Amino acid sequence: MPIIHVACLVALVAADAGAPAPTRHDVQAALDKAPGPTELRRLAETAEPALIGIADDAALPAPTRGRALSALAYTRSGRSHAFLENFIIKKTPSRDPADRGLLRRAAMALGWRSGPRLTEVLGPLLDSDDRDVRLDAAAALGLGHAHDAERVLRDRLAIETDPGVKQQIEAALKAIAPIR
Repeated sequence: MPIIHVACLVALVAADAGAPAPTRHDVQAALDKAPGPTELRRLAETAEPALIGIADDAALPAPTRGRALSALAYTRSGRSHAFLENFIIKKTPSRDPADRGLLRRAAMALGWRSGPRLTEVLGPLLDSDDRDVRLDAAAALGLGHAHDAERVLRDRLAIETDPGVKQQIEAALKAIAPIR
């Protein structure tokens, strides 16, 4: 590698390392502006503790909390993974529409991250009274390629009455099939 490239890489790493992590206030302000995937990824790389705090703060508006949960899909730490699992477990089941929306965001974030407890955590969402929660739970299980999800998905498919949810369960089963 030419010396100039090494010098540029060293300068970039040093610049990133010296940049202070955004404050929770800054992160919340960014989330309030409905950032896109690129910005959510950047926040996940630099502000994971703030994202967890915001997602867990019931005093904040649900859309802001939901965006924080979505950003956690881009993190790779065990801390945020455990937070997502515990958030889903704690909020299941819920009759509160805001909680159901947050459950959907957390389920999708966890699906993107996968993990050994994916079916255990998301499986109960397939029994939700809320069609959209069931839909996102099935999608998340397919995203996570959880081979142990096949049984819970097939069980739900046998009793599911909503055509859209049935279609999503079938798509999740197809996503899992090549993994076996």
